[in-house]
Amino acid sequence: MTWAKKHLTLMMVILLGIGVLTTGGLSVAAQEEGVDESQKTAITRAAEIVGPSVARVEVTKSMASRSPYSFFDDPFFKYFFGEPPRQEERKVESLGSGFVIDWKGEKYVLTNEHVVSGAQEIRLVFSEGRTFQAEVVGKDEMIDIAVLRITKGTGVENLPTVTLGNPGSTPIGGWVVAIGNPEGFENTVTAGVLSAKNRTIPKPGGEGSYQNLLQTDASINPGNSGGPLVNANGEVIGINTAIIRRNQQGVPLTGLNFAVSIDSVKQVLPQLINQGEVTRAWLGVWFQEITPEMGEKFGLMDGLGVLISEVVENSPAEEAGLKPGDVIVEIDGTKITDGTQFQQEIMYRDVGEEISISLVRNQEKRSVTVELGRRSEEDQATPSDDRDSITDETFGITLTENSQDLQEQYDLVLDEGLVVTGVEGFGAAGTLREGDVLLQAGKSNMNLFSLNDVKDWEKITSSLEEGETLLVRIVRGSSYRWVTLER
Repeated sequence: MTWAKKHLTLMMVILLGIGVLTTGGLSVAAQEEGVDESQKTAITRAAEIVGPSVARVEVTKSMASRSPYSFFDDPFFKYFFGEPPRQEERKVESLGSGFVIDWKGEKYVLTNEHVVSGAQEIRLVFSEGRTFQAEVVGKDEMIDIAVLRITKGTGVENLPTVTLGNPGSTPIGGWVVAIGNPEGFENTVTAGVLSAKNRTIPKPGGEGSYQNLLQTDASINPGNSGGPLVNANGEVIGINTAIIRRNQQGVPLTGLNFAVSIDSVKQVLPQLINQGEVTRAWLGVWFQEITPEMGEKFGLMDGLGVLISEVVENSPAEEAGLKPGDVIVEIDGTKITDGTQFQQEIMYRDVGEEISISLVRNQEKRSVTVELGRRSEEDQATPSDDRDSITDETFGITLTENSQDLQEQYDLVLDEGLVVTGVEGFGAAGTLREGDVLLQAGKSNMNLFSLNDVKDWEKITSSLEEGETLLVRIVRGSSYRWVTLER
């Protein structure tokens, strides 16, 4: 018994001892047993149920040793002296967490894809000291999930397994427990609440995003990745995967922790175990969510749906006749409320499956049937010659006709449109940035005009009156989107 526990017990004995005079008395042993039992909450029971199934995931991988001399990367060095000496590889170790599941009578371990990415050796260490070797059976970088199979070690059949729960049954504000091995401290338990569901956050490096995440304020730290997020019933509802420590301005943040919803895991688990990877259906559109201003421009009654900003060439969407400016409002009779739901409706379907899409085009509703396909590589744009520019003082922007120099300067993916090469202050064009490419503009989606040169911009904007808005289709990086500008 610890010092704190002894003093707590002593306090309870003293307090209850006063009651002995009037109630007839309680034994010290009974009081102590009551204290122990009273401290067992749903949180401690959940930790007791799941804890034995959680493993520390030790990963060994090779990394190239970087030269301390930066001049090796200098193009002049390479020109005169050739390529620098080959970098030597060194072994590095990293830590994460994982937990055991039962899949059709066989034991597997779930963890994050980023925990085992590039792994050469994987070792699983459980709280009672048992150690196993493992290998990757399948992984899915899109939702950051990996499945491991135990390859070496005795007593695999005796490993306890977790129960996969339903995140929908855990209410916002309900208690959750995160279990893992932060900084190698095995089977660390932290508690908090389920803060939100269906969150989307950008991936490290800005390439894509993680979707359908559970948000919690239960502490998650490096080493927790891959560990379970458990509800008060002792069921795993998520896999801890990401934390946000600072915002874009560098301000420290706390309590913003995220877990992959176990619903997403259940969707891909059969493919990961049987095939080693996930084959997802593909529609072939760039899209964005609808703002209230855009909803009015596109003739939407409730403002729900997703707006197609570009259709990929030779994609199922192009073959079905979908066009930029179409607003998808339903898929197979299910209303589309936001971009995340739209992606979920597509990505977990089978390649070759036919779906019915209800959309609004030119403020009229229509339906099309699309046979979903598989993603293919897209062609790169070709360069063009230098052209003219214009400064629009009304919107506070400088627009330059696309050129090879601009494509190299801003890393553009297109050779058409007008490139934003200057933005003044936070005026009417505050939503635009340098490097954006303007492709089309008009007062509504019914009268859009292509922007091939600066004269097109002058023609379109010359008739705008004070307070009127302009609907503009742009490309930012490799993402197509729509914006509205007010005169």
